[in-house]
Amino acid sequence: MARHPDLAPALQAAEYWRDRCLRRPGSVFTDRELWTAENLDHLVRHFVENLDEGKDSFLDKLRRQLAPVPPGAKQLAAEMLWVMFLFPTSNAMKPGTKRLQVRQVWEWSGEALPHDELLIDQALERGMGNPGSAFHTHRWREFAFFIRLVRAWRDLAEEEQRRLLADGWVMADWIDGQPIAKNRLLRHILLFLLFPDEFERITSMSYKRRIIRAFRKHLGDDPEAVDDRRPTAVDRELLRIRRLMEERHPGQDLVFWLPPLRDIWMREQDDDGKDGLGDNAQPLSSSHELDAWYRDRFGDARVWAIGTGIGGRLWPDFRDGGIAALGFDALGDLAEYMSREEVHEALVRETGGDATLTTTARAAWEFAHEMRTDDIVIAKGGRGTLLGWGIVASDYVFDTDRDEYPHVRRVEWKLTGEWDLPEGQRTTSAILADISLHKGWLRYAFELMERGAIPPEPESSYTVDDALDGVFLPRDQFQDILDLLGRKKNVILEGPPGVGKTFIAKRIAWALMRQKDPRRLEMVQFHQSYAYEDFVQGWRPAETGGFTLRNGVFYEFCERAARDDPERPYVFIIDEINRGNLSKVFGELLMLIEADKRGPGYAIPLTYSRVGDERFYVPRNVYILGMMNTADRSLAMVDYALRRRFAFVRLEPAFGSERFTDYLLGAGVDEAIVERICTRMEELNREIRNDTNNLGPGFEIGHSYFVPDARADEVLDHRWYEAVIRAEIEPLLREYWFDQPQRVAEAVERLLA
Repeated sequence: MARHPDLAPALQAAEYWRDRCLRRPGSVFTDRELWTAENLDHLVRHFVENLDEGKDSFLDKLRRQLAPVPPGAKQLAAEMLWVMFLFPTSNAMKPGTKRLQVRQVWEWSGEALPHDELLIDQALERGMGNPGSAFHTHRWREFAFFIRLVRAWRDLAEEEQRRLLADGWVMADWIDGQPIAKNRLLRHILLFLLFPDEFERITSMSYKRRIIRAFRKHLGDDPEAVDDRRPTAVDRELLRIRRLMEERHPGQDLVFWLPPLRDIWMREQDDDGKDGLGDNAQPLSSSHELDAWYRDRFGDARVWAIGTGIGGRLWPDFRDGGIAALGFDALGDLAEYMSREEVHEALVRETGGDATLTTTARAAWEFAHEMRTDDIVIAKGGRGTLLGWGIVASDYVFDTDRDEYPHVRRVEWKLTGEWDLPEGQRTTSAILADISLHKGWLRYAFELMERGAIPPEPESSYTVDDALDGVFLPRDQFQDILDLLGRKKNVILEGPPGVGKTFIAKRIAWALMRQKDPRRLEMVQFHQSYAYEDFVQGWRPAETGGFTLRNGVFYEFCERAARDDPERPYVFIIDEINRGNLSKVFGELLMLIEADKRGPGYAIPLTYSRVGDERFYVPRNVYILGMMNTADRSLAMVDYALRRRFAFVRLEPAFGSERFTDYLLGAGVDEAIVERICTRMEELNREIRNDTNNLGPGFEIGHSYFVPDARADEVLDHRWYEAVIRAEIEPLLREYWFDQPQRVAEAVERLLA
């Protein structure tokens, strides 16, 4: 551990796990024996040998698979996930998501997860490295490997276990000798957790091999002399290289992906011109360069982001009065509280709220007790706007003369204005948050405020990763939709209300174009009165009297696509596509939009064409994206002719998905609120799905209702949750069960309980 002082909490937790769960079949969180052969056999039988290949999330499938196992085996599964989550950095997996998932799996046993500040908060907070997207998308493989590995471990004699734990290389040979170990990322993670002085925190064997070749060349050794087919040979060579480099750089804690070592092995570019530093090699959220920038800029000060009321309404008061302030009038003087727990208890008592006020309590406590003079504060107008920054100039004061927001600190505002943040750089919606660790974002924010603008990236840089920011689809599913649109040219996104169909459609369009180009995108909404004349072509009254033949919006779009830029994709989006009389709106275009009937070779005269008029065709570079709400009772079935011409993709509610929970936690929603949203909305959707007489799967409720508005600086606490339920979910349920008011009342009561 001496080599990694910055990783001390996680490595201490790993030692604790080793001593309690490998040296003996104990438990991380209890005094019971959980890591037993019996519990492992349950996990083998019901998970490893009963894999669920459905499209649900890992946790959804795991819950079904573990339903028959006893409580102890469920708690063991939670502890095994905890071990796996020690490694990923906050860039790879948010600490709140780690805690939430461990707690959810544990609570399937019927017990609450015992809370330990070191094991739950500190150990899972920072992480050690980024294991890459495969670690998440193939988590079931890693988990199955872990189960089988520990089950084999339990069969070893105690003397053999002691021998393996005493020597990392013996342990590595034993792990590699298991038939299930090949290509498993967790192999590298476990060896680093158990033997951090011998093994590197790199989970990719290909990167390990690349580092060896580069350094052996740098040191004048034969790059091919190491048998890199043997994992332990690769790890031994990495250790030899690091020790040589430590002799050349005495006193430094050397990491291969940071200078000076990174400069050596990153010199040679990959064949595609990129530096090759992929997910598996990217370590922690702040590099030496960012640490140095932070120290030069702020010294030992902490940096805080503070809200200014919904819509920034209090910002003039803050700016002109030279203050920053918080609400919570009912709490009285915050200086009188002795702990954050006391603040939390008072909030629950005074506001009539519940135990989900931990984020709010933390903000109140930190504002009064942890913020210091000379700290830096950034004012924000919601998640998407910065209003200025200043230096804290006083201790906390409880000002009873103020009509609202009586908790005050003086602030010397250094720079004020209004700067919009792009989607990928939005900040937390928490009313107060310590953002000192987010050094990359801080440098971006201060450059934005002080230079006035950040040069935009080239238009051609819009990637799938850009599109996935704020989208709760797995990357492979999003890529499948892109591929389907490219092949079929016509795709309809269907799903219940609130799954983000319109939002996702635009992201798909930009990703297909590989740039945000509004000139190549058009959007309309169908309705019962929408006609062929609006869409394609028709006679319209002329200003001078009589009628004139006018082209519709789709006709004009196709003309522009063929004329202006025939080599690049144009995307036409149709919202509520099944609200129109589709056969009448499309007319003869039902043939022309087929993927194999595009281009001038299939041009035909239109309904209102006159003799001599040019024939019309749909260009090959035009793509059609439709959206269809499956819960609209007023809609007729989409006819077969249209179904043959479109591919249909169903979008599901994302409650419980890791991307959704990450998003909510990143927006500042308390972990307990996130868990409540996911579990209770999943239960409600299960009831809706099962009500096949009235509703069914097409009437589930989507996650978008709970996506906070980045422009609104609202406190995302239990009151926000209740407001969403009362103002948005309850009216929808009243429409669904219009003849069952008691059922609606009971469903709402369960959501708010």
